[in-house]
Amino acid sequence: MKWKLLVAVAVVLAVLGFLFFTEEGRKYAISLGSLTRSFTSTVGNFVGSFVKISSGNGFGLELNLNKEAIYGQSFSFSNSGFEASGRILSLKIDGKTWEIGEKVKVELVGNGKISIGNDGRLALNADTNLLKLDSWKTSNVKVEMEMIPDNLLMNNAKADLINTTSASGNVNKKLDEIEVKVDLNKANLEVENFFGTIELKDKLKLSGTATNIEINGKKI
Repeated sequence: MKWKLLVAVAVVLAVLGFLFFTEEGRKYAISLGSLTRSFTSTVGNFVGSFVKISSGNGFGLELNLNKEAIYGQSFSFSNSGFEASGRILSLKIDGKTWEIGEKVKVELVGNGKISIGNDGRLALNADTNLLKLDSWKTSNVKVEMEMIPDNLLMNNAKADLINTTSASGNVNKKLDEIEVKVDLNKANLEVENFFGTIELKDKLKLSGTATNIEINGKKI
């Protein structure tokens, strides 16, 4: 039995020597490694077909920026909540004009889109399941509104492109176990395919996912 064990050890050492100390062996080892990686990738793809992944190229993202960074941006939302407080400049509910002209808390659930002008004015168009203006409420109405928001909270916000030329604050990008944090000072910022939550108070916070982010033309 001992001689069989010695022969086995000798064979293993000979194979390792061939793989690591000869040109042909190194080529074979590289090919074997490629084959192993290919097999692992195939198995991963197979298993992945049973596991739902939000986006194959997506990553976690949190932006903490100056309030003005949201100016000029547009977002859509679907089956989600929207909440804002501020002075209403114009309001239509199912085509009927309402005269308010004062600060009101607006809450709604539904589908729609918002755009924020370069002057900070917010325009909203939405089909709502529920609408509240302070304590007054109604349901299943179409809303068109323009306001100057003091604060804003929106879930399931989506934007194909966020593009701002004067972003200050910081960016946190998270992919798997890797986290990258970058400080910004009046930077050009582009974010593609953002999906997540928007919070606007004295500062702007966007948290969710994206597929690409560039700062001053450089991808991070």
